[in-house]
Amino acid sequence: MYNSFRILAALLFISILLFHPFHEAQANRSFGLVYQEPGIGDLTADEIAFLEQAGIHWLLVEEILSGEQRRILHQSGFSVMVMVPEYFPIPYRLNREKYRYWQRSDSLMSFYRNDASVKGFGLFAYGKWKDGTLPERLGLLAEPYLESRRLFTLDTRPLSGQTLYPFDSVILMTRSASQLSIQLKQNPDLAGVLYAPEDPGLDLRDLQNVLQLLDRHRETPIYFYRDWFAANSSMSDAAPAHDIARVTRFYHQVPDARIANPPPDQSDYKVNTAMILLFIFWVLYAAYFRVNPLYRKSVSRFFLNYDFFVNDVLLRRIRFASDAVAVFLISCFAAGIMGYSVADIYLDPVARQALLHYTPVFSAQWNHPAAFFILFFLVMAVILSFQIFWVQIANSQHAHMSQVATFMLWPQHLNMVVVTAGVIIFRSLPVALTAIIMTGIFLAITVISFFTTAYNMRRIHPTSPLYMTTTYVLYVLVSTSVVSWLIFGMDILKAWELAVSLTSLQF
Repeated sequence: MYNSFRILAALLFISILLFHPFHEAQANRSFGLVYQEPGIGDLTADEIAFLEQAGIHWLLVEEILSGEQRRILHQSGFSVMVMVPEYFPIPYRLNREKYRYWQRSDSLMSFYRNDASVKGFGLFAYGKWKDGTLPERLGLLAEPYLESRRLFTLDTRPLSGQTLYPFDSVILMTRSASQLSIQLKQNPDLAGVLYAPEDPGLDLRDLQNVLQLLDRHRETPIYFYRDWFAANSSMSDAAPAHDIARVTRFYHQVPDARIANPPPDQSDYKVNTAMILLFIFWVLYAAYFRVNPLYRKSVSRFFLNYDFFVNDVLLRRIRFASDAVAVFLISCFAAGIMGYSVADIYLDPVARQALLHYTPVFSAQWNHPAAFFILFFLVMAVILSFQIFWVQIANSQHAHMSQVATFMLWPQHLNMVVVTAGVIIFRSLPVALTAIIMTGIFLAITVISFFTTAYNMRRIHPTSPLYMTTTYVLYVLVSTSVVSWLIFGMDILKAWELAVSLTSLQF
């Protein structure tokens, strides 16, 4: 009996030795870094050693690693995910030969074909691939290189099942624990989570909340952008408030790791910048309106006695050269507020990047709503200038520039009301339709002002076929051509559809 008890105890002890370390290793967290193109040069031998100490054992790369880098990674036991660096793709554009998407993708995947450390390939980051036969083509493109590897995509949308096809998983990009909580409710098929907060500094409390939310997905790697990780760890020269490398090392080594959180920020609330801009706009406008009696009278006459206002301008009884400049800037400022409100209230930061990716004015990396304020301001300035000079050229023999500008700009007072009402409604109803209606009415008033101005100028010049052709008809043709170029040449409509999908499917 005693010998049987000793044998049983020995077997139990051996079982603990054999299975406990395996269980503990399974319970530990996995972390990784994303090296965006062309940042792979930062991955030196010293950095790899630092990452290994920090508990980082996954890398997501977008380009070819050197032979020395691959050798060190193999020795250190790193796992690698390879992402083809094509963001916010639009299907039919990539089908064009000049973009060489299929060739570039095939070349990158074939390079890593026999690399045992590569665990998966990624395509079509933040894209829309549900287009005809495109899912099947993507599957056929990656099939020769998969074997036991994953085919994943990078996205903010919590995709799964048929919505994810032909991919089997998604590396889910999230900005915060609150956003991740919403995303996880849709049970995405995770290959990883990319934690990319908008704040350049580490919010330790938010990171711990992210780790807690992923407690049921302990085997899922949590990635950070390399530059953000470096700035918040001892990799950088500056001492960060919290060393994230120590956090990842602790969570990687200790299954039930917990770190004391700093007290929550009691002043942590989102500033309603769009409403502040709108308030500043009206304060400045009210001040200008108050100190300028002639302009104040012109606005009331424009709305209450339009014919009298037109006759005064045509007969040059009143002139608004300086006021026209002021109203021009006011109109552009109102357009900027409209762009800012759409970007700030409705669009997700990634959705803003999708739009800016197809806009040659700004880099897609600068996705602050201020970029949309500047963009809408400039676009409005170009449209108004174009319309004023067009009508002025058609009436150069008998009309002054200030007359044309007055007729063109005074209808923009209606747009001030449109933007104000639109921003207020947008706060309560932040949907794509609200943005489309507000923008549509704004542009309609701007375009109609061209035709009313051209019509008013006929009162001091006989109507002729040449005048009709060089104003109304030619303007319609040119405007249609520009709009067609924006839609089909720059893919603005497709980019908007992609931005809406990146925003709406996430929440």
